[in-house]
Amino acid sequence: MAEVKIIQKRNNSTEIAITGELTIYCAMEVFQQHFQQVKLKELTLLKLGGITEIDTAGVQLLIMLMKIVSEKNSQYQITSLGEALTDYSNLFQLNRYFVDFENISEVTSVTEEEKQ
Repeated sequence: MAEVKIIQKRNNSTEIAITGELTIYCAMEVFQQHFQQVKLKELTLLKLGGITEIDTAGVQLLIMLMKIVSEKNSQYQITSLGEALTDYSNLFQLNRYFVDFENISEVTSVTEEEKQ
């Protein structure tokens, strides 16, 4: 089951951190509980480094989240990617959605803080 934390920061940004399994078994629940009525600031930071497993439903949920962010006139920035999402993106050529970075290894490395 995925865990979602949404933090409204003082620097006019919203941080959305997703950890755990983002699969068909929880995608609808995550959408309804966290993203359907989400309030966003000017910049939305997506921390996806804690996603341990993802499937098509999870990817659709993330793309839908990016669409919601754009519709609410917020810009999004992916601040971290996990190995599961990186592997899935590479396998199905979805890098245009998740990878805007020159050095992917910097983005996929998990910090000590994210491990806890």
